[in-house]
Amino acid sequence: MIGTDEIRRLLTRHQIVPADYEELDDDTPITLDSLALVWLQHVLDEEHGISIDPYGADLDFFTSARGIGTYLANHATDAKDGIHAH
Repeated sequence: MIGTDEIRRLLTRHQIVPADYEELDDDTPITLDSLALVWLQHVLDEEHGISIDPYGADLDFFTSARGIGTYLANHATDAKDGIHAH
């Protein structure tokens, strides 16, 4: 499973949130619109083989790097072709 440092890197490197890595800590509030959520889904799949169903995800978790990490830790299951979060 990926940690909050990696989640912060993905969010900032791919400009999913308008912040620099140094500005974004684990609990910095973030807002992901539908396009940002789809982009995060794509980046997680491409770089880590993690698949998130954007329609089935509990979006209350997607308000900080820590929240995203918690969601992935609680909802991800190992699969033959990657990790799927339900």
